[in-house]
Amino acid sequence: MRIALLVIGVVFLSAWHSRTEAGPTFAEELQAPAAGGTDYRIAVGDHPTSLALARAIDARLIVRESRQGKPIHVQHCRVSDGGCRARIATLSRLITETSNRAGVDPFLTAGIAVRESGLNPLAVSPVGARGVVQLNPRYRGKSVPFVYNARYRDNCSRRPGACQREVLEAGLGLYKWAVGRCGGDVHKGLAWYNSGHCDKQNGYASSVLRERRRLLRLAKATEPGLQAVFAD
Repeated sequence: MRIALLVIGVVFLSAWHSRTEAGPTFAEELQAPAAGGTDYRIAVGDHPTSLALARAIDARLIVRESRQGKPIHVQHCRVSDGGCRARIATLSRLITETSNRAGVDPFLTAGIAVRESGLNPLAVSPVGARGVVQLNPRYRGKSVPFVYNARYRDNCSRRPGACQREVLEAGLGLYKWAVGRCGGDVHKGLAWYNSGHCDKQNGYASSVLRERRRLLRLAKATEPGLQAVFAD
């Protein structure tokens, strides 16, 4: 009887994850680590941008190699539900999908996420900002459940994607508003996202753009044949 209940529970959880978190299914995410190391095709499908971004993020989050030569990812990724590659696959899909809807380069969005949180959905800043793009609970984050609701956030933390779709959508909305406020200048818009000022000399903007270029280089290095998805 216990075995039967356990099987039913596993099936229910798998279906629940699939319904509540767009992107790879929970079963696919669990298969991702066995997908040949850096091959995320099982988890993200054949969408070229999601696939390129997943491979780039995978390489970006490697901090060292084991004595056996096995890549070791940053800790927050290693301890995530389903393993690091399940999280990378899910975040890559979410970043690509939300960016495409917002009309923003997914590699720029990923650059913001790397700069803001190191791509850690559970990162918290000194002022209480949360999520991969660090939404401030006093401003844009006050309307995002992941930011203001601790119980909701705790439930989200058990999922590979950690409910980051809503965080990304709000963050990209803020970024686009900032670019518009700063006369359509991306560099100034990024500066406003960070400081609230359209400052062309802001170092934050330069660091985000460097991260974007780094991710593009990593993506190109993993599969040069995907050149069509890369915009300089």
